[in-house]
Amino acid sequence: MNTVAAPVERTLDDRLNPILVKEVRQSLRGRYFRWLFGLTLLVTTFLALMVVTIAASQSSEVRIGQEFFLTIYACMGGAVLVLVPFSAFLSTSAEWDENTYDLLVLSNLRPRHIVWGKLCSALIQALLYYSTFTPFLVAAFLLNGLDLLVALVILACSIATCIGLSLVGIALASLARVRALRGVVLALFGAGLTAGWAASLAFVVELVQHPEELRSDEGQVAVVVYLTTALLVGGVAAVIAMARFSHEEENRSTPMRVLSISLPVVATLWATWLHTISSDSEFAWALQIAAAHPLLLMWIFFVSEPEALGRRTRKFVAGRRGLALVLLPLLPGGARGVLVFGLHALIALGAVTGLNLLWGSAPDELFEGLVIVGWFYTFCFVYLALPTGLLGVLGKADRNRILVRVLLVVLWPLLLFVPVMLGALFGHASAANWEHPFNPYWVLMKMQRSDAKEDALLAPGLVLLLLAALTFALNVPRLWRAVREVLRPRVEGEVRP
Repeated sequence: MNTVAAPVERTLDDRLNPILVKEVRQSLRGRYFRWLFGLTLLVTTFLALMVVTIAASQSSEVRIGQEFFLTIYACMGGAVLVLVPFSAFLSTSAEWDENTYDLLVLSNLRPRHIVWGKLCSALIQALLYYSTFTPFLVAAFLLNGLDLLVALVILACSIATCIGLSLVGIALASLARVRALRGVVLALFGAGLTAGWAASLAFVVELVQHPEELRSDEGQVAVVVYLTTALLVGGVAAVIAMARFSHEEENRSTPMRVLSISLPVVATLWATWLHTISSDSEFAWALQIAAAHPLLLMWIFFVSEPEALGRRTRKFVAGRRGLALVLLPLLPGGARGVLVFGLHALIALGAVTGLNLLWGSAPDELFEGLVIVGWFYTFCFVYLALPTGLLGVLGKADRNRILVRVLLVVLWPLLLFVPVMLGALFGHASAANWEHPFNPYWVLMKMQRSDAKEDALLAPGLVLLLLAALTFALNVPRLWRAVREVLRPRVEGEVRP
């Protein structure tokens, strides 16, 4: 038997992802998985017996199926929403601890193969947990009080959440290169997983006790929004992890830029569906504003990239000048990050215009949506491109790009909180109540309100336009250099594939 199994095992090892084979062997043979898997199963069995015993001792009729399912989900959720993503984080963190990160980057494995292998290893652990809890879930359904549709939706949401959190764990571990920073990220990630598990318990309790909410339009929209969000977050985390597992000369940015274009497109599709339910034209601009918030983190990464193309990236620039210009925003580079930001702004404004025309909205509703989306994107343009454009003029953008990224991440909350603290200190009631022009959300609410005074927004709007003009002027030289860099090989006669 062993003589037959050995060649089969070797054949599978050769054909499967090598990272998957390595991770599965290490995780299944390690103490972390063996002890936690056995402990989880033991605790689940004990709690299930307690629930059945308590329910059997009660004289009145109870909905034992709900109580049994909630108990089993609490244990299963702790396993697939906390232990599995935490294991994915530890497996990626081990590449730094064991000094194998550089070997992975220099190997023949593509970054997507590395991330895919680590994700599949985490999903195999999750599959073992799900298969272990299946008899308990079947028993919960056979008991009284559990809706089958609710159970299936909860399982689907838990699987999507497990995938998304595992990818987030892989991405976070790939970013934390310093050991001290990795310890801080590990603690924060563990706390976030625990908080997410507690929040999922509250959601599941509400859904199990009120299954009729799932059959309403609002409930179905909430479930689909949750699944879409979980998978989008996982996709963004996967792209970040693939960028980290790429060599510095490789193209780390284009996959994330392609994925970022899907966010305003998905927001447009969501607005179309929600309008069929409630006939509210505000979905056209509200969802574009919502999609801009996860895009903000990508924009910070894009606009602070090194300006020059890597040697390997330069080889794959399109040979035709027109095609090279069309694909220019998708290439790496800080100036080309400003271009991809402009592409997102055009998609958002075009979506607002197209949806309002399709729905036959009033002209004032179309104008309101365009003004709100245009103002928010103008605010983000100044926020992102003014510091990077100034550093580009001074010639210090590439040397200080890490500092720029930290500054841009910290600057957003500073713009919100500092005027509030100053207003409270000097007795300015409006600023202390978050009503100041550096708070984009207050400005959006003022724009939306029909009784808003136009004079109160006129001065901040003019100042923002002046800053936007200054920002554009500062970025014109770096934008020209970005265009010229892409066209230069053709001018010099360089042969490109």
